[in-house]
Amino acid sequence: MEASRAEGGGYLDTSRLSPGEFAGMAAGAVLFLSLWLPWFTTSSGNPNSRLGGASGGDGVNAWHVFSSLDILLTLAATAPFVLSWILARGHKLTWKPGEVTMIVGITAIVLILCNGIILGRPGDSVDIGLGIGYYVGLLASAGMLAAGYLRQAVYGTARKPPGVI
Repeated sequence: MEASRAEGGGYLDTSRLSPGEFAGMAAGAVLFLSLWLPWFTTSSGNPNSRLGGASGGDGVNAWHVFSSLDILLTLAATAPFVLSWILARGHKLTWKPGEVTMIVGITAIVLILCNGIILGRPGDSVDIGLGIGYYVGLLASAGMLAAGYLRQAVYGTARKPPGVI
């Protein structure tokens, strides 16, 4: 008999997953899919507005604009799936479930904000606007943050203060 089946249940027991994991996986999938939406747009009225080979009002997705942020966001989108895999297999964790997803969501929000608003738009061009993919990626990262918080705060075990029986 396989060791994974000896404890009872199958290879993956999805009954161990809470709504927080499912929300995190949905947010991770949306974040990953947002990388193919237009993140930045060029101006149709300015012929000098060029980015990633696009001009004249066209948009470019994250894969055409970034060299490493797209890879980092792809890795961030996998975090909820890894947590769900660990929990469905019944492995023990040294941290509260959801904490890493929450931290990854915060990190993704900061990275997206830095690469579009705080540090400016990518490229050496003018009149570069934010596309729908930018906002979808930002909302999906916030969804990962919320899902991680939901999992670690609501479904975690409450700790008692010292001296309480």
